Parts: sequence; structure tokens; C-alpha cells
Amino acid sequence: IVGRRREVAQARAEWRKAAAGDSRVLLISGEPGIGKTRLVRELISQVTVTGGIVLTCECHSGGSAPYAPLAQMIEQAIERSGKGGLPARALADLIRLAPSLQPRFPDVPPNSPLDPQADQHRLCDSVFLLMSWLAQQAPVTLVVEDIHWADSGTLSLLRYLTSRGHACNLALLSVLTYREADTGGASILEDLLQELDRADLATHISLARFNKEQTAELLAVILQREPFPKVVDVVDQETDGNPFFIEEVSKALIEQS
Repeated sequence: IVGRRREVAQARAEWRKAAAGDSRVLLISGEPGIGKTRLVRELISQVTVTGGIVLTCECHSGGSAPYAPLAQMIEQAIERSGKGGLPARALADLIRLAPSLQPRFPDVPPNSPLDPQADQHRLCDSVFLLMSWLAQQAPVTLVVEDIHWADSGTLSLLRYLTSRGHACNLALLSVLTYREADTGGASILEDLLQELDRADLATHISLARFNKEQTAELLAVILQREPFPKVVDVVDQETDGNPFFIEEVSKALIEQS
């Protein structure tokens, strides 16, 4: 993608490590409009072309039920491959996390209740079994967007997947996007990021605003011609190098021409 060749190469390198059995986390951060989702899409295209499995989910600003983002991922996994060789206890937990699966497996009974700590461990273990089963078919990429809005249960489960996946040489790459400015009050997220850093389990790509050269390159692609230097100067000043705003200004220029 325009202006992000180094970051794309870095993301692909992390995917290759994970696909070889070195379970990793790729952290992609930056302000709104900086290109996090676009970089993720570029990586997804690479994974898909090479035969990998991609599961995506996103967190929302208004808050949601515990584990709601991962419920999206579970639904995609089961839709793709069915229940496979998953034990009934694991499937029961997955149905509990993603209730929309219940009509598909009406004969699976719920698990017996446990104390809160043991219950959370069992849930995490069931999701790990799902990831392990999928990874036996092909390397897995799990994308969770906007984790600065994630609930504590989702973050705890991601922590579990990361540490156990690394210990078991699971072919799993977890791609987590977030806005650095929005993590200040999320102590659980900060703890997760610090833990990943200490354990050397993650690579962090922090997307910066475009410099003038990158702005000119993006303008040339959008306008389909080399922009005049004065146009580059104006767009660079008006957008302060934010790729989304550069595109919006470029569209306005096209409409006016």
C-alpha cells in the first residue's frame, strides 16, 4: 500500500514467523484515519493467498457483552469448519460464548457451573482448543480491531491464547489494533501490552502521519498524475499528513477539476 511498504513487509514477516509455529502478536497502533485497517487488509490478502485461515472481530465504543468480540470469531471458525474433533465440553463453552450457535448444536448440554476463576480458565482452554484444531488445518490469523474498547474478559482470553500458543508452538498470529491515545484509562489493556513486551511475544507497528514525500506519492496514485508541488504543500498543510484526510481532500480536488 502507498507509503507503508516498510510496515507491510514487517507485518508479512510476523505472519511467516507465526505460520512456522512461532505464535506471535502483531500490535498495530495509531490515530483514527492513519491506516490501521488498511494495513490489516493488506496482511489478510497475503494470508489468504498463502492458504492461511483468517478470523476477524472488532470491539465497539458503546460497550458490549463480555467476550462479544470473540463470539464473532468463534462463529466464523465453526461456520468454516464445523465442530471437527472438539470435545463436547469445549463445544458447550463455545456455544455459551456465541449463543447463535445453539440452534446448530441442540444436543450439546451445557457444562456444570464452576467457581468464577475455574470457569474463566475452562472458557479460555476451550477457545484455545478451537484455535489448536484450526491451526492443524492451516496457520491461523486472528484479527481483533479496536482493542482499546475491549472488555476485560476478551483481553484476559487474548492473554491466555498468546502465552499458551507460544508455549505450544501454535501457528497463530494475533493482530490487535488500537489507538494509543485511548488506552490511558484501560489498565487491563496496558497490563497486557506491557506483559507482551516483557515476554518478547509481540511486534509493535506504530503508524505515523505521512511526510510530504509520502503525501505526494499518495496524491499521485489518487489523482493518477504527478501533483504540482504547490498542491502537495497545500494538502500537506491542510491534512497534517493524515492519510484519510489526504484522500478526502484529493476527492474534493477531483470533483472540482
